[in-house]
Amino acid sequence: MKKTRGFTLLETLLSLTIFSFVVLATLEFFTSARSHFLKIKDEHETIQAAFSALDKIKTDLFQSGTGLFIPSRLKLLECIICSEGILSITISEKSYSSDSSLFSGQTRIFLKDSSSLKEKRKLCIFDSQKGEIKEISSVGSDSCVISSPLTNSYEKDDISIVLLRELKFYLDQRTDTLRRKVNSSPAQPLLEETSEFSCSYDEMTNLVNVTISQKNKKEIKYEAFLFPKNTALSLPFSK
Repeated sequence: MKKTRGFTLLETLLSLTIFSFVVLATLEFFTSARSHFLKIKDEHETIQAAFSALDKIKTDLFQSGTGLFIPSRLKLLECIICSEGILSITISEKSYSSDSSLFSGQTRIFLKDSSSLKEKRKLCIFDSQKGEIKEISSVGSDSCVISSPLTNSYEKDDISIVLLRELKFYLDQRTDTLRRKVNSSPAQPLLEETSEFSCSYDEMTNLVNVTISQKNKKEIKYEAFLFPKNTALSLPFSK
């Protein structure tokens, strides 16, 4: 009968040593690959977050001046303002109809629908020749009270009443967060780990330049040049 020869102790130890090296090398490879994947993933998410923030700013800028052609021409407001690192945008949110003419000194305005109005929001009241902006102090079922009396009088058939939506974008230096503020509500975070936010607006050409960079990628700047078409309508005609 033929004897079956098994592994010697030396062969077993050698096999275990080789197996251990293979396992360790495999684990190191997967750890390195995972680390590299997570790094690429984080960089991709960082880039996507920056582009998403820029797209949000673009969307709001392209809506700037909507429904505010006459107030802008009358110099009642500026639809786009870039000042001290803050980008301010004004949009017409909703139009209202008055049940009667309005007179100088009046503080209560009767409307056909006042359900969407809220305190501290602003109304732009105007006709083709004049206008003013008033803050709402209280709202009733069919009217609202403004914080100060009307300066001008307006005929019922000529009057326009518009609810303004005011947006602000700015860099919160305390938390390095780019924030978006709507009207008087608390500012919401738009992009974290932001190292720079700058903007400029050339009224003559109606071009807006917005630049964003992030703390971990300061050498990369995300930049956009925009031409908001609504505000272009209120540009002065060249002589």
